[in-house]
Amino acid sequence: MRMNFRPRHVSILLLSVLLIALIVPVSAAGNYQRTFSVQPTSKLINNHFKVINIQMGILSKFASHELYVSTPPSLLDYYGNLTHTINDNPDYAQFVTPQAVASIATCIEQVTNKLPQSNEQFADAVLGLVHQIPYNVTDPKYPVETLVDNYGDCVGLSLLTASIMEAGGLDVVLILYTGINPEHMNVGVYLPYTPVYHTALMPPTSFRYDNKTYWTAEATPDGDWKVGDQSFDLANAQANIIPLGNVSTQPTPPGTVSASLNTQLPPSNITINLTEDPTNGENNSTRDLAITGSITPSIPDQPVTIYLDNNNQLMYFSTVTDDEGNYCLTWNFTDAGTYSLTAAWSGVCNCTASDSEPLTVFAGPQSIEQFQGSDYNYIFTQVGLASIATEPMQGVNNFLSVPLGSNASLSYDFIILQAGHTVSNVPTATITIPESEETVLTGTRSRQTIIIPAYNVTVPEQVPIGLEPVSLPDDLNQTLNDKFSFILQKDSAGNYSLDVKGLTDDDLAQLQTNSQIANLTESVKADTWYQMTSNINGNGSTTNLVDQNGSTIENSSTTDNQTIILITNNQDTAIVLKNLNVENTTAQPEQSNIKTNSPTVTQKLTPYVTVAILLAAVATAAIYVSKRRSKNKKD
Repeated sequence: MRMNFRPRHVSILLLSVLLIALIVPVSAAGNYQRTFSVQPTSKLINNHFKVINIQMGILSKFASHELYVSTPPSLLDYYGNLTHTINDNPDYAQFVTPQAVASIATCIEQVTNKLPQSNEQFADAVLGLVHQIPYNVTDPKYPVETLVDNYGDCVGLSLLTASIMEAGGLDVVLILYTGINPEHMNVGVYLPYTPVYHTALMPPTSFRYDNKTYWTAEATPDGDWKVGDQSFDLANAQANIIPLGNVSTQPTPPGTVSASLNTQLPPSNITINLTEDPTNGENNSTRDLAITGSITPSIPDQPVTIYLDNNNQLMYFSTVTDDEGNYCLTWNFTDAGTYSLTAAWSGVCNCTASDSEPLTVFAGPQSIEQFQGSDYNYIFTQVGLASIATEPMQGVNNFLSVPLGSNASLSYDFIILQAGHTVSNVPTATITIPESEETVLTGTRSRQTIIIPAYNVTVPEQVPIGLEPVSLPDDLNQTLNDKFSFILQKDSAGNYSLDVKGLTDDDLAQLQTNSQIANLTESVKADTWYQMTSNINGNGSTTNLVDQNGSTIENSSTTDNQTIILITNNQDTAIVLKNLNVENTTAQPEQSNIKTNSPTVTQKLTPYVTVAILLAAVATAAIYVSKRRSKNKKD
């Protein structure tokens, strides 16, 4: 069989070989030249979207914009603590939270509000944004949680879509499709006309509810859905309309996400500090601390949220900044225990939202209004409750425990603050109880009259209404837990923990035999910041305490299983801890989660071997073609 090789066949062959020869070495080398960087975890959760599918006109091109979104962790914690239970279909409406994502809606409106069908195009832009979030089956989530997780199922994505659309002023409902497995959800958008930009050749779908026409809006990323589009898979499903009701009646969230269009959000900052309340005088028995701080940039009249976590019960308080961006709030509390405080600002003027560093507060027991007699201390308590009058004074034994392992270094800062005052200047008077007679029963069951001599007692001149004086028990100090301490504790496995405790006199007596105890109650002063550092290993622990000027207060080493550092008598006292940092001194340096394998010698030579083989193939092909031509000429 005769075969003819034409010049263009040879050209195609040579071009293909040369392309392969060029591509393979470059690709292989590119794998080795990639550089990866590992960035520290940010305090903020940042998202980046393309605001696409904003069509300027029916025949015009699409516009594309960049949207930057930032969410403070405090806002995520707030929604994480809300109920996520769905008992009936109307419960889905409680997850639509337009106020939290209002900044996103505002950014999109900047692009769509002057377009001919602005409501429809705004809705399409929201869909284009949400379609960028990957699909994954989850339990019901609030929109902020879906943004932070960066994934969601049809429910989560529809709730986010409805929230942004509602924030942009659209009238929307949720549409739950039943009678199919699994059930499905999307959003219904009210438009007084048939959607203009729905997908061609796909008839738009709508539902009538409350004398209005709601057009379907599919939030899942299966396609480039527009308002009016609906999957053919839902054609035979039962559509259940879930109205959102009046969202203005929903509780105002303590913060919002921040968003910016086409420019990255510059950082902001918020600080938090605790000080003694200057209005809390000696005769004021309330427990008050002043929460202060500032925001940067300094902007007046900005809402600031103070989150307070006590035993996983999250509460929050609101205040505003003054003309210089400072804020102040009085915190009144009654219960002893461990509290965590964080300040948050949602940001404005294209600034990121920001959270402060957390402060941990250990509130000791509260003293009850009391006065002193010649022989006893007394307290005022409610009439008839003398038996339990001292229970509030007993305080907390365990404030906090932090596992450290067997080899670690830790550091933290703390300050002692006065939180409440014992009223010590109660006016008293000495009165004489006159001699009296009393009839008693003797052992023989006979009655005998005895004489009780006159005696003097000290009593308050004025007892508050509803209270009575009760003497304190002699062993009160054995039950108060009023010796505040930091304890380095080693267990039988050689692992340490940092325990923050309130101890009694009995506790100290039992611990003295096998512990190193440093009593610093005279050295550590109130209203002064101190830094404690400790290093632990198999040989023991070392501890160093310095004041805010860097002067050493305590420096010690021990091989004992316990190191107890007594700080203060924590009655009417709060100890604030911040900057707790624990490092494992035996841990290997953290590696990037992106695995890159160093090339072997064979891998390094692969590109060159490939090129050599391809060049040989080119040469062979050229020789073969030349011989065939010579033979053809002879024929």
